Amino acid sequence: MSIATFNTHDALDAPQATSRRRWWRGPRFTVEVFEGADEALAALEAVQGTVASQSALTSTAFQSLNWLTVLFEELAPAHRAVPRVIIATERNTGDVALILPLLVRRKGLLRVAYFADLGVSNYGGPILGPALLKKSRSIRRAWRIVRKSLGNIDLLRLENMPAEIGQIANPLLTRSGLAPSRRQGAVVHIPGTVDDYIDSRGRTHRDALAKSWVLWRKKPSPQFQRAETPEQTAYAYSILSEQRGQPLANTNTHAQIKQLAQDQFFERIAIDGSEAGLAHLFTLNAAGETIATLFGVEHDGTFTILRMSDAGTAWSQLAPEQLITTEVMRYFVERGVRRFDLGRDDHPFKSGFGADEVPLYDLIIARDLAALPRAAFHRAKGRVRKSQRLQAFARSVGRVFGH
Repeated sequence: MSIATFNTHDALDAPQATSRRRWWRGPRFTVEVFEGADEALAALEAVQGTVASQSALTSTAFQSLNWLTVLFEELAPAHRAVPRVIIATERNTGDVALILPLLVRRKGLLRVAYFADLGVSNYGGPILGPALLKKSRSIRRAWRIVRKSLGNIDLLRLENMPAEIGQIANPLLTRSGLAPSRRQGAVVHIPGTVDDYIDSRGRTHRDALAKSWVLWRKKPSPQFQRAETPEQTAYAYSILSEQRGQPLANTNTHAQIKQLAQDQFFERIAIDGSEAGLAHLFTLNAAGETIATLFGVEHDGTFTILRMSDAGTAWSQLAPEQLITTEVMRYFVERGVRRFDLGRDDHPFKSGFGADEVPLYDLIIARDLAALPRAAFHRAKGRVRKSQRLQAFARSVGRVFGH
């Protein structure tokens, strides 16, 4: 990989541009920037291979190498986004401190760098290396050189970050420009058995689940399965897609391309990710029919639900989404996984499981005058989210003006 002069403007105008690499050296940290899908993924793979153990790199599932590989290859071209990976390394030890997996896109006249998300990732966040950034001085020094490496990016939008990543404090939450995200996580932790947890949720929830389970078991050939082979995964995913129904893309050709790319992304995550141990696809069957499916990813002791489906009103008396979620929890608890992220979709059944809300945060930084209005607007919305009173006021004003 050769070092070359880089021009963000050229790369954004030509998303298939040649991969490039740059580097900076500071008093304590060295930063390398890898541009383009091939260069970025090669750098991530090399870092993962040189770190003493994979556990020394800490991230959410949505910054894992398997996830980013599919996102950079399937989704980025459809969204005209250029992958960029920034790696900050401690000079004396050579240990990785921080990795930012980004996508650079145009927003009007602005060049904007985002976490690699594109609407499919539940969380954004840095990848944390063994050179943990704990002290404010270290964080400040590392962040200073990372910002310098951004070049001519106008606006930095690092959104939907949890306060902790793998039980390690997220160092980016100490930086100026932070605001509450419009979204929150929903997490269930099961310390004992699933039955004990269900009992703790109260009689109403327990009895409703028990009734659904009995009705399901009375049906011919009741079966809960995890898709094990690529063929089983592909078949189960086709059922999930059919049951969910693919929304019709509008007549805009680019919107159709993005919709197709997102569908292909999740299908590839399901099939390739299953072989890699990242993705899991489950089915709930009865009377020769698949009555529910559940698709998610397991990473670092957490299983996250990505998509669910059911066979419709004919099976609604069984509450199939609650049933399959409970069976999935049993499956993972038996294997030592006790933390469940219920995903970003607003499923009505979530409240019954008593999920804890996980606050998320956005770090929005304007790097020139042209980006200041957008950054200020986003932070203002964040301050509104912090105040229930201001939220109520904003809703009332919106009604007055017809919004």
